[in-house]
Amino acid sequence: MVFQAQAQWKQISPSSGNGPAFERSLGIAEEGFYWDSVFNRTADVLRHAEIVVRGSPVENVLSQTNLTNAWGFLKQRYPLLQATIEERAQDDVVFIVDPSRSLPEGQVDLFFEEVHTPKEVDRKVDSLLNGQSPLSNTLLACLFVLRRKDEPGHAHVLIHSAHYISDGIAHDTLLLASESLPPNQNDSLPKVRWRQAIGWAVMANRRAKMFGGHTLPRAVSSKTSCTPARSCTASLSFSVQETQQILQTCRDNKLTFGSALPVVGTLAMARVMCSRYLKGKMSEAEWNFRKTEPMCNAGVVNLRPFVDSDWYNSGGAGNVSLSIGFYLYQTPAMPLGLAAGLGPGTTMPPHLDMLSKPRFFHRCRTTRQRVMEYIRHPLYFYTNKAYTLARVHRVRDLAMRWRSGPPEEKGGGPDKASLLSPEEEARAGYIISHGGGTRGDLDKVLPSEYHSSNPSCGSQQTSIELLEVRSCLHCRPTELYLGASTFRQKLKFHLYWDGNVYDAEVVHDWLEELMETARVYLCHDATEGI
Repeated sequence: MVFQAQAQWKQISPSSGNGPAFERSLGIAEEGFYWDSVFNRTADVLRHAEIVVRGSPVENVLSQTNLTNAWGFLKQRYPLLQATIEERAQDDVVFIVDPSRSLPEGQVDLFFEEVHTPKEVDRKVDSLLNGQSPLSNTLLACLFVLRRKDEPGHAHVLIHSAHYISDGIAHDTLLLASESLPPNQNDSLPKVRWRQAIGWAVMANRRAKMFGGHTLPRAVSSKTSCTPARSCTASLSFSVQETQQILQTCRDNKLTFGSALPVVGTLAMARVMCSRYLKGKMSEAEWNFRKTEPMCNAGVVNLRPFVDSDWYNSGGAGNVSLSIGFYLYQTPAMPLGLAAGLGPGTTMPPHLDMLSKPRFFHRCRTTRQRVMEYIRHPLYFYTNKAYTLARVHRVRDLAMRWRSGPPEEKGGGPDKASLLSPEEEARAGYIISHGGGTRGDLDKVLPSEYHSSNPSCGSQQTSIELLEVRSCLHCRPTELYLGASTFRQKLKFHLYWDGNVYDAEVVHDWLEELMETARVYLCHDATEGI
């Protein structure tokens, strides 16, 4: 396995002859997301903030002049917002940052629109994710300002960007690739190569042990992997009181909510599938397979603590960058308890008859232990690099087939006659039940109000209140992602899925079960699991 050299910036001649310009090769993680984007803009991200302006007319505060100046400042502060991509060869893709460059004729990166209902906002978000995206190799990010005509003072701000200049952890743009800051930077080249080789061997050994698995009922065929996803999203929030109870229960059991989330997801998934079987919507053969099949989960890791320690301790911990890693782990079969012996036509048992509270918290601790063993490996930085490089080759091949293939191979739903059964999917390779992760308490990093003086109104201040914030994702084929975050003291579950593969009713049933499962185990009798 050949590893890329570290990505470093170098100065080049600017297009207009004025000011400095720079270029660097994409890092491995960035390159993986770049080839995702070639596949019909897969993995592009959209940040959606709902705001209300007080103290001044919204059209004055969010005027074209103000927003143009603010957007221009952001592009200076985070240069990759104005960068371009140059694909010189399949293994030579570079960023170019040239402040003197003008946008191509007809291309804009700041849009103003008026909307009359929340549904119009949702349609706009859907059109950016599933319709004709404005993003390209010459436009890596753009800003939409949607002013609400039905709600005076309200507006929606959408930042739409390619994933290779941002990540959900930083929720912003990047300045350098995390691979350019490996730990032990001063080691000799032979030592670095030795670590890379061991990292690859460890990763390959782990992957060889992953097998089988299953997820929510879905429609998958041999065409699915080369059919761009139809991205869908849904979310539900707990009350402030419920959020406090959930987080306190986790603390009382010496857990983070991130350790509980995969177990909540697995049990909620078990209840959805058990319910379908009891209602006659799942065959006996499929149910018997799912009852005993192990499950596989995947998650995202903040890589910043794993890079060069001097950089991290000097401010890198808060660096805005694409700096994420991945982990995979296998879990036991679905927790069914008394439900394992039930047949069609019987009543769905309560949660605690499927998994007691002590066993729930035991699963949470076991999950945490497996994840920690994975990411605390002394060579995790290099094992993740090996995994990411393998992913680059896989998604690049898919992107090139998409780019060159005939139109009839570029889409269309799966042929029902060719749908794979859960058993057939499991025999072909490991199946991830769902990806996921938590973004923590956003109240600590996102103020809910922003104030400024307003000279035209005497002592009155202009304020912008942040009412809601969410991230949306252009999903990959077959993707099912469970996220969670707390904002304005309310914990919220976010789901993203491929609508070509998963039925919306089934996914919403899972979301309802996620909420109820969290309430049963984490909202009541907080110390029972200790």
